[in-house]
Amino acid sequence: MNIAIIGSGIAGLTCAWRLAGHHQVTLFEAGATPGGHTATVDVATPQGTWAIDTGFIVYNDRTYPRFMGLLSELGIAGQKTQMSFSVHNPASGLEYNGHSLTSLFAQRRNLLKPAFWGLLSEIVRFNRLAKLALTEALDPGATLESFLTRHRFSPFFARHYILPMGAAIWSSSLQEMRRFPLPLFLRFFENHGLLDIRDRPQWYVVPGGSREYVRALLARLGDRLDLRLNAPVQQVDPPPGGGHPAAGVRGGAF
Repeated sequence: MNIAIIGSGIAGLTCAWRLAGHHQVTLFEAGATPGGHTATVDVATPQGTWAIDTGFIVYNDRTYPRFMGLLSELGIAGQKTQMSFSVHNPASGLEYNGHSLTSLFAQRRNLLKPAFWGLLSEIVRFNRLAKLALTEALDPGATLESFLTRHRFSPFFARHYILPMGAAIWSSSLQEMRRFPLPLFLRFFENHGLLDIRDRPQWYVVPGGSREYVRALLARLGDRLDLRLNAPVQQVDPPPGGGHPAAGVRGGAF
């Protein structure tokens, strides 16, 4: 069977990997390089060259079981890493990092600031209320801001914890995070252990950068995959009289 796959991100490449042994697979990628949002950049320093991921960066042992299985098939062993959250707010001057007590109170003056202790208390309260909300039927139209308002979380908590954390995860602005769908937000935080102070998942990186699993997949697929770069799909239409849909691509059709 001739099969077309649209997009060469992790989903598209994995589908090609599973199908290419039994079918003729053509993969259409709109961009100039395969890999979806994997983006590894080599940065030269006096100590050597470092592979820095700017797209897909980390995965964990709790919510990525199939991805870890794929890496195992490819002979790629993950490297343990740490995940922490830092805030620096130039407007308020507040700065902290959640990795340890030392980094949490990197600004020693925060030890004497009631507002900072209040922030820590609100983090614990948010985690508790979020877990409780997940046991109930969530309004699909609810937003993060509506949750914060209903439970009377302070603007200080919003500006210095929950909004910047969400913005860092989803590459969004603080205002966009206020409108973020609450059910998705809470489920993501729960699944990734972000509502827990302890018992968080172990995080890993791909040695050499996430491009390495893309390279490994393409190398193993070889000529079994017809990879077409710079080939954005314009539309997908069912053929007259039924049958399998056809993909319209720049310069022709499939």
